[in-house]
Amino acid sequence: MEKIIKESAMLRRLNKVYEALDHLILYAVATAIVGVALMLLFEAGTDFLNHDQHSVSHIISDLLFVLIIMELFRQVFRQINRLPFSLNPFFYIGIIVSIRGILVLQMKVGLGEAGWDEALNLLLVNAVLVLVFVVSLYVYSKRGRDNHDEG
Repeated sequence: MEKIIKESAMLRRLNKVYEALDHLILYAVATAIVGVALMLLFEAGTDFLNHDQHSVSHIISDLLFVLIIMELFRQVFRQINRLPFSLNPFFYIGIIVSIRGILVLQMKVGLGEAGWDEALNLLLVNAVLVLVFVVSLYVYSKRGRDNHDEG
């Protein structure tokens, strides 16, 4: 019996150590994500100030990338605070990535870096992805409200 109590106490201590390491890693990841977002935001700001060297679509693309990174941060933040897992941030990321893809393709076509036929197919794929993500987000959100109302 004493052996079981010692093993149980050791397991509790080990679990506390793992939980502390988990928190440390999550905080480090969250801090790094915010740091990268700030660096990209600063870079987008300098691009905006030097707008003669960068196109508006390039600046918008950079800003959308910052939004993508911040959506990842929100998911890590949810994990740190032990909130329930949600697919919403991933739907948002998918929508933002697809819109960003549309903007980048439009920029490439406008600059003559991509052919219209090639770009049209990719634009269509990105537009369909936006539609799929928006419909999925709506269905997921509605289903979540319905389940919340029942529970």
